Amino acid sequence: MEVIMVTKFKVNGVERNEPYVDYIKEQVKMFFPLWEENYCIYEDKCNCNFGIGYKYNDIEIDFVQDRGSIELHVTKKGNEPKNFSWENDIRQGIINAIPDVNPEWCCLLCKEIIDFYINFLKERFDTFVWED
Repeated sequence: MEVIMVTKFKVNGVERNEPYVDYIKEQVKMFFPLWEENYCIYEDKCNCNFGIGYKYNDIEIDFVQDRGSIELHVTKKGNEPKNFSWENDIRQGIINAIPDVNPEWCCLLCKEIIDFYINFLKERFDTFVWED
């Protein structure tokens, strides 16, 4: 079985949050140039915690790193899309995309998870169905 390695960003040998924030910003700017950065919080946060949010029309997109996991939140007026399930779309999608990932820790911060989120958004963003 092929072992898929994950890429951790480090500065001077220490994992830091700035390279992840920079990478997310680069990817969003490249693939979603109309999104406006809403907030970015990462300075002086322990354990590489950070949050970076974007807004497009009434839709808010948040990348949140906390307690070792990075999560993607997509909401409109506080509600997730009706045709979205964290368990089925994100968690199972990561397990399918990176087969050797531990299902209990599938959202650990790494470049590959950020890439998964960006690809997920590229494929699904325009298909989300919202409450009226």
